[in-house]
Amino acid sequence: FYMLLLGTDGRPGESEYRSDSIILARIDPTEKQATLISIPRDTKVVYKGETMKINATHFYDGPEGVIQAVNDLCFGGQEKISHYAEIDFEGMQKLIDAVGGIDINATEGVDDPEHLDIVIEPGQQHMDGATALTYARARYQYADGDYTRMRHQRQVLGALANKILNEIDPTTIMSTIESLSEMVSTTLSVQDILAVANAMRGIDVDNMYVANLPSWAGEDTYVNGQSYVFVIEDELAAMMERVEAGEDPEGPQTMGSDSSGDSTLGDISGKSDDSSEDSDSESSEE
Repeated sequence: FYMLLLGTDGRPGESEYRSDSIILARIDPTEKQATLISIPRDTKVVYKGETMKINATHFYDGPEGVIQAVNDLCFGGQEKISHYAEIDFEGMQKLIDAVGGIDINATEGVDDPEHLDIVIEPGQQHMDGATALTYARARYQYADGDYTRMRHQRQVLGALANKILNEIDPTTIMSTIESLSEMVSTTLSVQDILAVANAMRGIDVDNMYVANLPSWAGEDTYVNGQSYVFVIEDELAAMMERVEAGEDPEGPQTMGSDSSGDSTLGDISGKSDDSSEDSDSESSEE
């Protein structure tokens, strides 16, 4: 089944906000496989006859608006997305702290005092909620901006999945999910989440498929003076056919359409490179 994972920029006291993180997830409990496809928040869509950025659809109609926009964009209007889960900044931080933090390889450091309070050094480390949220929000210092941020978000989700599905004591999973559900707004019941979690236990998170939409932004992606991200439509259609089949999406990890062979969470986290280096080292020693 497909579900939409939404991270919102809502702050205390606000009733209207946008979905700044949009990830389409394909979950296959039978094969213990998951695919995460990031959708740039500035992606140009036509929603109810009006051109807007896809994250603005949340402002108009909440999660249902984003679901409709993503169904239109990725599935030609077919209603493929059956569930959503939504969380805000504070909720994400609390959720990660509630499971004891996550282990992650920071492929890029974070040092942006103008926008973020926490400095992160590159490398393998244990992150608490505040640090992981900083890693998932940073974008201004990177050459490809929001695309690096989306890669980091996929890393954080993968690390969180690994913590919940593979490291938490199975005898306490029910109470853990019940407490976490208070931080997330979702159409899944606690019983649904527990059933999926039990079915997905043992998943090899490093082999989760990950990508972002084939897309670009530049001087040629302005509409009425406003900057957008444009989707490369033929590449997106081909990628979604592979996703639908449960195959490697062969999608990009940055702007454009070049996948460069990076298609799993292990690839973008640098773990595949580490293993190949270890193998090369062992071969040379032999």
